[in-house]
Amino acid sequence: YFYYLDRIKKLFTYLNDLRKHVLKKYVYTINHKRIAINYLYFSMVTGLSGAALATMIRLELAHPGSPFFKGDSLRYLQVVTAHGLIMVFFVVVPILFGGFANFLIPYHVGSKDVAYPRLNSIGFWIQPCGYILLAKIGFLRPQFWRYYDKTSFSFPFLEKMKYNQYKEYKNDYLFYLDFLKKEITDDHSFFWKARKVIKLPQYSVFSFVPLKLMMWKTMINYPESFWYAASRVVQSRR
Repeated sequence: YFYYLDRIKKLFTYLNDLRKHVLKKYVYTINHKRIAINYLYFSMVTGLSGAALATMIRLELAHPGSPFFKGDSLRYLQVVTAHGLIMVFFVVVPILFGGFANFLIPYHVGSKDVAYPRLNSIGFWIQPCGYILLAKIGFLRPQFWRYYDKTSFSFPFLEKMKYNQYKEYKNDYLFYLDFLKKEITDDHSFFWKARKVIKLPQYSVFSFVPLKLMMWKTMINYPESFWYAASRVVQSRR
């Protein structure tokens, strides 16, 4: 009994010493070399998370409607935004400016290992906090935050003019059926829908450009005509 109690006591003593060592060596350090190592470790972790988001994006583009997004274009734009900002500001920048610069610049200027200590240490520990806030971008619901303009995809309030075109014919049943068919066949989403059937009469022979793009009325009536045209091209799938 006392043998095992002594072993447990030694284990806790070792863990406590290890905690003090890690805190002193890495967390509380003002040595530029160890701070550079912190930057490199931090970039490894954020790089894995950025690669995971990149995998989600590529799987979605390869198989539209995948389980990650389920056709949600807003969620897709959120993840693209989070992926881009993480890979630039939390992978590349810490490695180049935080890691290599902390190793090389003190040698270049001939300074000591603890030159500019507090600013250097605080500058590193701000980054994990910023990374946590940024990583939440890809998974917030329903408070969307994305780097792209709202006109990158279609919103209902941007299509009111389209409904106004048919208001005077609302009592005409045949015209209403034609309008309903148009609503069903036309998909205004920015996102590639899963297994969308491409019917030959809907497209011109010129590289699968939708015939709708040829209509001057459609282009001139829509206020965000460029993004509207871009979303139409995306619908052609390839």
